[in-house]
Amino acid sequence: MRQDLDGILAEKSVEALLLYSDSQKDANMYYLTSFLAPDPFVFLKKVDAPPTIVVNQMEYPRAQKQSNVKDVRSYFDYNYLTAIKSAKDPQLGAIQFLAEVVKKELGKVKICVPPNFPLMVADVLRKSGLNIVPMFGVVEKARETKDQQEVTTIKQVQQVNEKVTSQAIELIADSEVGANKTLMLNNEPLTVGRLKSFFGNKLSENGCIPEEDIIVACGPKSSDPHYVGAPEDKLKAGQPIILDIYPRSIRQRYWTDMTRTVVKGKASNKLKQMFEAVQEAKNVSLDAIHAGANASHVYGLCCDVLEKHGYQTTRGGKKVTVGMTHTLGHGVGLQIHESPRLGEFSDFALNEHNVVTVEPGVYDPKIGGLRLEDTIEVTKGGYHNLTEMETILEI
Repeated sequence: MRQDLDGILAEKSVEALLLYSDSQKDANMYYLTSFLAPDPFVFLKKVDAPPTIVVNQMEYPRAQKQSNVKDVRSYFDYNYLTAIKSAKDPQLGAIQFLAEVVKKELGKVKICVPPNFPLMVADVLRKSGLNIVPMFGVVEKARETKDQQEVTTIKQVQQVNEKVTSQAIELIADSEVGANKTLMLNNEPLTVGRLKSFFGNKLSENGCIPEEDIIVACGPKSSDPHYVGAPEDKLKAGQPIILDIYPRSIRQRYWTDMTRTVVKGKASNKLKQMFEAVQEAKNVSLDAIHAGANASHVYGLCCDVLEKHGYQTTRGGKKVTVGMTHTLGHGVGLQIHESPRLGEFSDFALNEHNVVTVEPGVYDPKIGGLRLEDTIEVTKGGYHNLTEMETILEI
């Protein structure tokens, strides 16, 4: 949470934090400021002191109204025009101006910057005498634990996700089976493109957007976990259809993530066995989750179940032909994939109010994939499942 930031900086033995980026694409900047801007601006904070942001004059009035940072300043509060006019290159002048602002506000202390901090900016700041140290896991660590408002927001997005996904599954269920087992809707093939258009329209109507391409994959092609599905792919009866849907709230910018795998008509025995193994692996994993649980251990329990059912996992660096080729889950928040991760190398304890996915899956190139995914909040005694949608294979 945001209030953990000073403690995280102190643990890293740094005295200040600096960000220079826009906040439309940089989740860390938006998280720290709650101010959405398409152009780079400056965030400055000393340990145990309130932060300051410095924005261009156009954004200054809006930042004063919208940012959660109380100390909002304009470039014109400093010698911005002089710095730009005196530089041979205006772009270099802007960076040199930034260096002067940082010197004035933070001084020559040890200043942490995130790993995506611009290299050219860092070089200029260091040449000016500033002690710039890039570090992993500072703002990202604070973001790992969600406050109640964040959890509520993710839950609201998930409710939209479930509503629209349920409607999409109804379309599949109501379709007719045509030649070559192709699903037909209103006398036309039900393609991946048609179903994705449905998702896009319905999510937008409910204030969400599938910002990245969602996964609608059918048949053997779905054995590639991140095959998103080509628009012309036809959905077919008797084959697994993976719906991995991850919308973002347009207004509040938080994501959610859910996967369901369905079969129109009767599933083969092999598909049923895959479903039973994945369902058991998900339940065992969920039962092991609580604040203090080791994330790697939870992943290991998932692998135990799948291996018991005869499926391979990548645990121990093994190559997989038929089985699970990915980790168990990841954090969800202002990014669709963020920390903490649930995998073999996740040797750390889960914390209360982490929001993570639990998504085991098995994949057979001859049949396709089967993945089930819920988004949950870790609690002291277990977990709170933010996903309420039932899991059904045959429709």
